[in-house]
Amino acid sequence: MSAIASYPWLSCTGEPIAVPSGGVWPITSIYCAGKESTFEFLEDVLIEVMALFPGKYIHVGGDEATKTNWETCPDCQRRIKEEGLADEHELQSYFMKRIEKFLKANGRTLIGWDEILEGGLPEDAAVMSWRGYEGGWEASKQGHDVVMTPTSPMYFDYYQGSPDYELDCF
Repeated sequence: MSAIASYPWLSCTGEPIAVPSGGVWPITSIYCAGKESTFEFLEDVLIEVMALFPGKYIHVGGDEATKTNWETCPDCQRRIKEEGLADEHELQSYFMKRIEKFLKANGRTLIGWDEILEGGLPEDAAVMSWRGYEGGWEASKQGHDVVMTPTSPMYFDYYQGSPDYELDCF
């Protein structure tokens, strides 16, 4: 949402948005998967990220992306038709596979949250399974590397004791 607030043309609607402090749900202002300019922007950002961080893995997120705008976006619907995709889940897979191909060409490995399983995993992607164990098991069965980070008990933003006695730093 921060990128879209700065560059509204990256979204399906092109409308300016604000980014409120704290959490937002549902997240409907996501990158438009139908516009080539979205991929050009992301590749430019990833080039800068790769220059700063020499590690093997580049985490691309892929989680909590409500596809509501993709369902009505003419550009996304055109992309679904042109690529012979079944639905918006396969569009997310197309999106991730395209980013993976770019990262792979630059000697990196894509890693994303378990939602990147929706519609089909990119060939060499690694998965961080946060919504439980199922996503990690599924990715592992398909031969992918997995980092198990299930919400319970692994999230570090949970209080360890009574919230009245702990500093909320998140």
